[in-house]
Amino acid sequence: MPPNNIIEGPKVATWNCPSCREAVPRLLPNGQRNRVRLRTADMLLPATEIRAAAEHIPGPRAGEVCFACAQAYRELLGTLIRPPGEEGDARGGPGLNDTGIVGALLPIAGRGTQVLVFHVVAGALSNTEIEDLRQLHADRLTYPGTRGSVAPLLWSLYDEHLAQLHATAPLGEPDPHS
Repeated sequence: MPPNNIIEGPKVATWNCPSCREAVPRLLPNGQRNRVRLRTADMLLPATEIRAAAEHIPGPRAGEVCFACAQAYRELLGTLIRPPGEEGDARGGPGLNDTGIVGALLPIAGRGTQVLVFHVVAGALSNTEIEDLRQLHADRLTYPGTRGSVAPLLWSLYDEHLAQLHATAPLGEPDPHS
C-alpha cells in the first residue's frame, strides 16, 4: 500500500514514432520534445548512387522520428556491414571486398525505417539490400580495421562520413572514435 502523501504525476501523451513504430512519450524526462526533425544528411550518405536508390523506395517519408531513433540513425549511417550470411563477432574474421556500407536510412510512414545497404559491384556503388531496421542483425555491423581489403570506393565514403561527423560534433563531447 503506497503512502497517502504521494501524488500521481502528470500524464504525458504518446505518439507513434514512424521509424520504430512504437508508442513513445511526446516529451523526454528533461522536458524536451521527443521528436527530432530529420535532414537529408541524417538519412543519406552524400553519393549520387545512394540518392538515386533512395528516390526509388516507394512511400511517404516521415519528417520526424523519436530521439532514440535519431540517435540510431546517427550511429548506423555510414557503418560498415558484413554480407547477410556472415554473422558473428564483429572484431573477428577479416573478409575481402564483400564489406558493404549503410548508405541510407529512410523512415517510411506506416512501414518503419528501411535500411539501404550498398556494396561495390563491378566497380560501381550498388544498392544490394533493403532491410527493415527492426530486422537488421547487429552482429553484421563491423569495424574498418577487421575486414581486410575493403573496396576503395567504400573506404572513401566511410572516411568522408567520419570526417563530417568529427567536424559537426558539438564542443565538449568526447570524440567516440578516439
